[in-house]
Amino acid sequence: MKMSKNAHRLVGVQNAIFYVLFVVVIGLLGFFGREFKFAADWTYDGRNSLSVPTQTLLKTLDQPLKFIAYIPDNPILQEQLKQLVGKYQRVRPDIVLEFVNPDLDPARAKQDGIDHAGQLAIHLGERSEVMDSASEATIGSAIQRMSRGGERLVVFLEGHGERQPLLDQSTGMSQLVANLQRNGFLIQPYNLVRTQMLPQNASFVVIAAPQQDFLPGEVEVLKKYLEQGGNLLWLQDPGGLHGLQPLEELLGLQIYDGTVIDANEQLQALLGINHPAVVPVVDYGKSEIVRKMAGKQTIFPFATMVARAPNAGDKDGALDWQAEEFLNTLPGSWLESSGVLEGAVRFEEGSGDEEGPIPLGVTLTRELASATRSQRVVVIGDSDFMLNSFIGIGANLDLATNTFNWLSADDNLLEVPVIRAPDTKLDLSETGGFVLGTFFLFVLPLGLLLAGVWIWWRRRRR
Repeated sequence: MKMSKNAHRLVGVQNAIFYVLFVVVIGLLGFFGREFKFAADWTYDGRNSLSVPTQTLLKTLDQPLKFIAYIPDNPILQEQLKQLVGKYQRVRPDIVLEFVNPDLDPARAKQDGIDHAGQLAIHLGERSEVMDSASEATIGSAIQRMSRGGERLVVFLEGHGERQPLLDQSTGMSQLVANLQRNGFLIQPYNLVRTQMLPQNASFVVIAAPQQDFLPGEVEVLKKYLEQGGNLLWLQDPGGLHGLQPLEELLGLQIYDGTVIDANEQLQALLGINHPAVVPVVDYGKSEIVRKMAGKQTIFPFATMVARAPNAGDKDGALDWQAEEFLNTLPGSWLESSGVLEGAVRFEEGSGDEEGPIPLGVTLTRELASATRSQRVVVIGDSDFMLNSFIGIGANLDLATNTFNWLSADDNLLEVPVIRAPDTKLDLSETGGFVLGTFFLFVLPLGLLLAGVWIWWRRRRR
């Protein structure tokens, strides 16, 4: 077929238009690719993105965040750090990354407290910390510490058989304390007999389930501390107040002697609980401490009931508290007053038992006339949920951390879930655990033994 000159001219114009449009589209793609960025993390569990707790923490910051990497001029290492900080910049685009060669600028390195090349300085406003590790958990803890504006001193009373915060056995609180220390708390055991007074710079005082009576003079020190506006965390197990009744009256509370029971066998089987005195909590009330804990469960072993006293505030010298009951057990639970916790325990009306739901804790606040802050007190009828043997169950660690943050008036951190290092927990079914144990205890050793015998037999035949 023969084409005319007009046809040739038309084809040429069409080709020119195509090439022009093609160049324009390529240019637009390049422009939009530079101006608008989209990233998707398809790895299992989002390993190339920041965890939800870290993202929440970054969103709560009201000061500029800056990373300064003190490393030699190494393009490969710089690119790795750019990718690392890029995860933070996707959440907060205003985050700045700067590279400084400590060999060329030793004065700058000394100013930031750098000891050797390879360290990372993190600046939040006027505060800064130096990191040797760039893991998400380490950086998140550093940001939390700086966001507090200073270390928070927490005093744990001792001398009456209280729970030991630094003990690394199952009955201690060392796991909780390690997490708190990473996030800016300073935990200090304290004996009132040594000093006869409480430190003025303490964020709050902890009474952790005493087993022996307080001296009258010690109780007076604690009363004066509360009357002057001190914050308090009181963990009270069943078995009596051990001389702390004046504090109970001052706070307008009623702390019961019995133990909370939930004998629902189906619930125990579902949660893997083998004792009716280990009760779950899924209803949290309106306290600021638990505002973000809806849908989570916490476990309280051998707890007692703590409630607002009916005549609170009526006595002379009573303080004016705003009280909020929280940590409510399920409706099928009750407070067992007999002390019998074994066998077929059941609720007996008229015997002193209290029908559930049972409140396990109360938060108290009081406005202080001579200060710009409010006084805060938390009383919980259990200390076991903070122990090493239970702190890792459910949301117990989140509840404990929120309680400490609230008492230290770090309300912005109540929005931030606990930042945990990934892949630190292995969940196996009973069958999976049996198979794994059988393989390592029997199959693998027997296989190695048979392999050794076979090799020995082959060498004997040569």
